[in-house]
Amino acid sequence: MLHFSIVIVAKDAAHKIGRLLKSVEGLSDDIIVCDSGSSDDTMSIAREFGASVYSIQWKGYGKSKNRAVSYAKHDWVLSLDSDEKIDSELYNTLSTWKPEDDNTVYQVLWKNFFGERWIKHSDWGSDWKNRLFNKKIANWDDSVAHEDIISNQKLSYKKLSGYLEHYSFQHPDEYISKMMNSARLTAYKYHKQNKKSTVMHLVFSPAVCFIKSYLLRGGFLDGGKGWLIARTSAYYTYMKYQLLWKLNRNQQVSGTATTSFPPVVHSIKMNRVS
Repeated sequence: MLHFSIVIVAKDAAHKIGRLLKSVEGLSDDIIVCDSGSSDDTMSIAREFGASVYSIQWKGYGKSKNRAVSYAKHDWVLSLDSDEKIDSELYNTLSTWKPEDDNTVYQVLWKNFFGERWIKHSDWGSDWKNRLFNKKIANWDDSVAHEDIISNQKLSYKKLSGYLEHYSFQHPDEYISKMMNSARLTAYKYHKQNKKSTVMHLVFSPAVCFIKSYLLRGGFLDGGKGWLIARTSAYYTYMKYQLLWKLNRNQQVSGTATTSFPPVVHSIKMNRVS
């Protein structure tokens, strides 16, 4: 076994956590599962696979992942999500992996599935994720959404061979709902960073997003699901900037930042996709 810890944050993941833990068996002697408030059997299933299980309070993606990393006994940490699975090629890569230096962050390529279909194009076709890093040099930022690895030192990046399979959504409604929640979280993140929403953002950014996803990145090759992804991504972009616009206006009126958001539409009418 190699000297890196595997760290997972999960909630209500009883239907998928076993798939992930089975895929990493034998890779590490330190597998950490941090549960952020499950009401199902996530924790008991994780224990059955020999993982060390902790309960943590959810404080957004970045802070929660940093809390989970704090339990790792090794300096090197492989951070995974409960809806993922390591494929055989990535397993073999990790089983012989050795760090080049402490300042290198290792990236893995997401193999995104929508239901049982592998989405090879659109925004999902070439999504590299920073996942293996030395916790003494780098860690997650404090973002409530779209977290990433940061450091006060200069980092280098290297890609690992193999796929990290990502079983994202089973149904369109699930995907749309999560994207709308993500729009809300991203608007809050941008607001805290003092970013502004403009009329140009509201008018042009959704169209540009759709064109990139569906045409330039080949989303049309993924059939109905490619159309759904492009259309929902465009709507996500609009909602993100619409919510940010309202947050900007509230801040200007009250003189203080607000965490109160207007209602977000959680579903949109959509033709059936295959």
